[in-house]
Amino acid sequence: MTYQKHEIEDLIEASSHYLTVELPHDFHKWKEKKLDQFIEDHLWQPFEYEEIDVVWDHISGLARSTRSYIEKQLTKGNYDKQATK
Repeated sequence: MTYQKHEIEDLIEASSHYLTVELPHDFHKWKEKKLDQFIEDHLWQPFEYEEIDVVWDHISGLARSTRSYIEKQLTKGNYDKQATK
């Protein structure tokens, strides 16, 4: 699958909520089997019995949800630049 740069960064960040080690910066270049193995090897304990596809759905869902929230805030003008300093 082809990702935009911000999507890669979003997925890496979201992965830290489900894995003991976040996805590496080149994960999007991997074959599916290698990505599945990485996820399986680094599952956070509460997710260790989940199917890999389910965990990936959680990761990608969180990434999309977070990006959507950020874009809505920016569109509304609610983004406070002072809060990021």
